[in-house]
Amino acid sequence: MKTIRITENFDSYPNGKDRRTFTKGEEPELSNEHADLLISKGLAEDLAPAARHTTSKKDTDA
Repeated sequence: MKTIRITENFDSYPNGKDRRTFTKGEEPELSNEHADLLISKGLAEDLAPAARHTTSKKDTDA
């Protein structure tokens, strides 16, 4: 599962059969496959890299 941020309004079919409306600014948790598809189409951005790119004070003092 992957959490993404929706960058524009659109409809999609996360499970392949049921339509879902996504709204700009929404941060849904979707399957990796569907999240990657939306990111590759420019409809969403991955939130994980920002979370992984944090540094602690200990890291900067070394």
